[in-house]
Amino acid sequence: MDFFQAQEDARKRTKWLVLYFMLAVTGVILSVYVLMVFLGGFTGGEEAQAQAQLPWSWELLGGTAVAAGGTIFLGSLFKIMRLSGGGAVVARDLGARQVDSDTRDPDERRLLNIVEEMAIASGMVAPEVWVMDQEEGINAFAAGTDPSNAVVAVSRGCLAQLNRSELQGVVAHEFSHILNGDMKLNMRLIGWLFGILMLSMIGRILLRSMYFRGGGGRGRDKGGAGMALLVAGIGLLAIGSIGVFFGRLIQAAISRQREFLADAAAVQFTRDPSGIAGALKKIGASAHHGKIEAPKASEASHMFFANAGMFSFGFATHPPLDVRIRAIERDWDGKFPHGAPTGMPATSPARGGERVAQMHGGAAPARFAQQPVPPPLPASLYGDGAPQLAAGIARFDSLREEWRDAAHTPDGARTLVFGLLLADDPALRATELAHLTQHAGAEIAAQAAYWQGELSPLESARKIALTEIAIAPLRRLAADEYQKFKGLTRWLIASDGQIDLFEFMLQKLVERHLDSVHGQRQPTKIRHTQLRDLQSEIHLLVSTMAGLSSHPEAAYAAAMKEYRAHGPTAPAMLPPAACQLDRIGAALEKCDAATPLIKREILRLCALAATSDGGLADSEAELLRAIADAIGCQISLQASAR
Repeated sequence: MDFFQAQEDARKRTKWLVLYFMLAVTGVILSVYVLMVFLGGFTGGEEAQAQAQLPWSWELLGGTAVAAGGTIFLGSLFKIMRLSGGGAVVARDLGARQVDSDTRDPDERRLLNIVEEMAIASGMVAPEVWVMDQEEGINAFAAGTDPSNAVVAVSRGCLAQLNRSELQGVVAHEFSHILNGDMKLNMRLIGWLFGILMLSMIGRILLRSMYFRGGGGRGRDKGGAGMALLVAGIGLLAIGSIGVFFGRLIQAAISRQREFLADAAAVQFTRDPSGIAGALKKIGASAHHGKIEAPKASEASHMFFANAGMFSFGFATHPPLDVRIRAIERDWDGKFPHGAPTGMPATSPARGGERVAQMHGGAAPARFAQQPVPPPLPASLYGDGAPQLAAGIARFDSLREEWRDAAHTPDGARTLVFGLLLADDPALRATELAHLTQHAGAEIAAQAAYWQGELSPLESARKIALTEIAIAPLRRLAADEYQKFKGLTRWLIASDGQIDLFEFMLQKLVERHLDSVHGQRQPTKIRHTQLRDLQSEIHLLVSTMAGLSSHPEAAYAAAMKEYRAHGPTAPAMLPPAACQLDRIGAALEKCDAATPLIKREILRLCALAATSDGGLADSEAELLRAIADAIGCQISLQASAR
């Protein structure tokens, strides 16, 4: 899957979402107008009743549009602002519980390992992992406004009934929604649909108030006003059903094709068609299917892995199970397994080489493989042609369990990052440790010194993978704790009076993903849609990357050959003195405001310069990862010595 193209498609689909939303709002406003005309016969005198017989009143229509449209807008704004807290908001609304990163529950540990392997393989920070404990159906979802605040949630039925391969397929499906931009679009859709349903909620409140007052035609309130209140409540409830209809229509229009694409991406990513196909078959065979019982499940029905079981007015948000399965296994006999096995099979604990070998045996099904999408980045970034997930698992397994255990707790993750930033020079390191002792405590300083000795010899690819795992528990830091942590990391980076590439990369990775969680980074608006808008920035980035190569001029020429194919002329390579990290940081800030396809080209040009000699050294891996993180892209790196 070309996730950059998918992100661009998702961005453009927002325009259709706006159109659908405006049509829905128009339909609701006209329905409220009809209701207001009808109510005029109950509340007004003869003049009002005569006006109620008129087919059209611009004055009344304008007032209705302001009142109803304003209610919808404010409702949507409220929900969107609430959802800005990230995927955790949706997960809590659906009754999910966050899994502790250091859990010892075997099912939850298996899920966490799969998510972390997938994150390393896709070059992104591991999302938070949540479990819907009360849901026996097999289902899952990904939610968030940005990969930095994304969550992947699965039902208890997923953990209990799916084996490792099947659970891996489900998680890969949800990761594709994160990577291809669906997740952000889905979150926006929840907010807008909430506004459409506001009038229905108001109608329900009116009827409830009538009930507690003794009804519309009984007791002390038997006048026209009481009857009007009753009619208004019933009318708004009916209009709310129109909103539900439009909501389901929008959900179906946005979601159905994206589910096919996510299935295809999961197969191509895992190279194991039987995994996701097996999960879909077990959903079909299960008594619960994919049903989600949470009261707010209908709001998020378009986000789930499978149909969550709610009434859809004939507009299903997901393709039928049999259609999805046949897209993966063309020779499927159409029978769902009876008495499908649950839990992990005997082979599920396989690790490292065993699991890599298992995935190398799989192949993408013909229907998906017939139309391959060229990788947006050089294949050498993922090793010698090995599938991304296999490389990610191998890198995950190369991290010692002691390191991973430390990375799973907030305190351990902090000391790991401090250890990665401590200087190799003994005298400077002693000064840094004294500063840590003074501002963080002797125990943290001692632990950081231990990790410096453990991790200093590692190549950058494994240091990056360990940092990606550590980001998830660091999200749980309180605001004041994060400010202190951020200040200490910046001090350690600047302690020697200069910033090296690894420190630059680590700062970009940590701050981009944690600043957004703590409200210190706002989403970047797209301002650049043409490659020529960023000519000087691209020139600087490619020159810097080529300067790290063993053959700088050849590396620069290889990248610029591709650059000229887009039209712009290629200036001469900048000298090393012009490629300072502060200039690079400013260039990356500007590139972050480009469209996904422009970002892909920027990253591809830099990757071509980095891999032109057939290898990827640590310094090249560090800069390439820093560029990817700074512009909000994912890239999987496998450094190789030259």
